[in-house]
Amino acid sequence: MSIQVKELIDKIKNEGILAAEAEAGIIVAEAEGKAAQLIKDVEARAEAFKAQAAKEIEQQKAAGIAAIQQAARDVLIGLDKQLTKRFDAVIIESVDAALTTSLTEKVVVEMVNAWAEKGEEGIRVVLSSKDAAQLQESLKGKLAQSLKDGVEIIPSAKFDKGFRIGGSSGVLYDFSKESIAEVLSQALSADLAAVLKEAI
Repeated sequence: MSIQVKELIDKIKNEGILAAEAEAGIIVAEAEGKAAQLIKDVEARAEAFKAQAAKEIEQQKAAGIAAIQQAARDVLIGLDKQLTKRFDAVIIESVDAALTTSLTEKVVVEMVNAWAEKGEEGIRVVLSSKDAAQLQESLKGKLAQSLKDGVEIIPSAKFDKGFRIGGSSGVLYDFSKESIAEVLSQALSADLAAVLKEAI
């Protein structure tokens, strides 16, 4: 009887140990599974954060480059405007210096005589008020016959120097200081732009 009790006790012990070991194995497996999943989740989140950080860095880099390019364009546009303004000022100063009353008188006399010889009628010469005051007597002497034939000398306060001339068509050809400077500026602007482009 004592042997049977002992065997029963041993059997209960063995079964308990086996059950405990089995349960422990299940618990360990579950824990290992959870740990593995947790590691995967952490690694996935880390990769996501890394990808997001890389994306943000690229976006910031692109934005920085765009800002630098825009700033460079703004500087070049500002420089171009300043140079063009100065260039135009130099042209108008040069035209102003070159367009003396004596040159104006000479060109007016030659053009009126040339047009009159070709039979142009209704010739009108519009002078700046300043030039008209200075040249009136001189032009009367040099264009006496033309004035008798109907050539008109008209003073105007609309421009500073130079003249405008027209015939029976009604079209006035503009040789005022401002008009000459504008034509020169337009003609030379392409050259200036090319020089600037080459320099940059």
